[in-house]
Amino acid sequence: MKADALSRVVWRVSLPIILAQASESLLHLIDTIFLSRVGVTELGALAVADSLLLLFLVVPLALVDGIQILTARRAGQRRPQAVGAMFNQGFVLVFAVCIASTVALKLVSPIAVRWFVETDAVGAAVDEFLQIAAYGIAFGAASFAYSALLVSLGRTRVLIPATIVLATTNIVLGYIFIFGRLGAPALGMRGAAIGSVGAEIAACVFLTVYVWRAIDSSRYEFFRAWTLDRRAMRLLNGVSAPIAAQRALEILRWLAFFLILERVSAEALAIANIVYTCYVLFWIPTDGFAETSCSMVSRFVGRNQPQRIGDVLRRAVVQAILVTVPFIMIALLAPEWFLAAFKPGADVLVEGAASLRVVALAMLIVIPGQIWFAAVSGTGDTAAALGIELIVTVTMIGAAYLAAIQFTWPVELVWMSLPASWLVCLTISYGWVKSGLWKRLEIY
Repeated sequence: MKADALSRVVWRVSLPIILAQASESLLHLIDTIFLSRVGVTELGALAVADSLLLLFLVVPLALVDGIQILTARRAGQRRPQAVGAMFNQGFVLVFAVCIASTVALKLVSPIAVRWFVETDAVGAAVDEFLQIAAYGIAFGAASFAYSALLVSLGRTRVLIPATIVLATTNIVLGYIFIFGRLGAPALGMRGAAIGSVGAEIAACVFLTVYVWRAIDSSRYEFFRAWTLDRRAMRLLNGVSAPIAAQRALEILRWLAFFLILERVSAEALAIANIVYTCYVLFWIPTDGFAETSCSMVSRFVGRNQPQRIGDVLRRAVVQAILVTVPFIMIALLAPEWFLAAFKPGADVLVEGAASLRVVALAMLIVIPGQIWFAAVSGTGDTAAALGIELIVTVTMIGAAYLAAIQFTWPVELVWMSLPASWLVCLTISYGWVKSGLWKRLEIY
């Protein structure tokens, strides 16, 4: 494949994934914009609530990542029935785990809030959100499973209308139930949770219908009578277990970061949520290119073409930077344009602008770091990815704690822990992929 052709493939596959990733980020963005008009308590509580919710999605989403890696490998080996068999096994397992996660979150949420959140008002708002949002876990994980399958098959265009369905549903339901429109009660945090659950259900239904009707079931044998394949389950669990631990570390990293700032003040937590929301928006293109890189690396390994990995990763980094640079420039030159959407006060605007500039510059390190890190998972060496994630987590939490609690530095300096941790990630991931140590794996 020529260089220009490879670039076009990376871009064609990545663009719909970027939009799909934007959909989940948009849920947080929409809720943040709406709740910033409700109160500082609700705005800050959303950051903690979303982090706790993601913690209970760790295992389902790790299984989804395992499905993507293994179905991409089977697709690279040109074994369509094996693709379908792996997806069927994984989908059933994901759904079963989601039921358990829903029950666990509803039971654990009040206890976790009492343990970790110092401010009673923030804790109550967090629990209100989670008690309802728990019902969306199964639908969200199912949508991610469909997305993983479609990415593996290179059929990502459908993710664009799926994104529109999810975002539109969340906007409409969130507006109605947060503010009490069209005769509905004004529910605040609970209204935001209702909007999120409704959006997840709508997207899941849309993707189910698409996979059922648009993909050749006779070739892949999706949704056929299910029987337990112990070897497939062991393989999926073996790949997914380190990913689950890796995801847990990533989520705990941000949860710890928010709780550190919550101990500074409720206002510092609210600022952190606004800046984090902007960071999530900056992150969207990178996440899309990273997902594409992960699948393409897995395919190249399946085809015994590891020499092509470096080329695809370099092109993904360049394209991700080109897409993200406009946002970085706006954040550096006019951060108030981003912050104005949240209607902050004057003090919040000043402190948020400084932190946002730090985050914008950090993206120049985050982008290559994330794409090379995704390549580590794409090789199937999820144990190495877990080790890297642990090092990154310790670096970020340690730096943030020292800056905020020990030295009581301004919030923008606390955000310097972000580029510091990603620089560590980039260095180790690049070295690991180049070393070829992942070639010791012979399980695929």
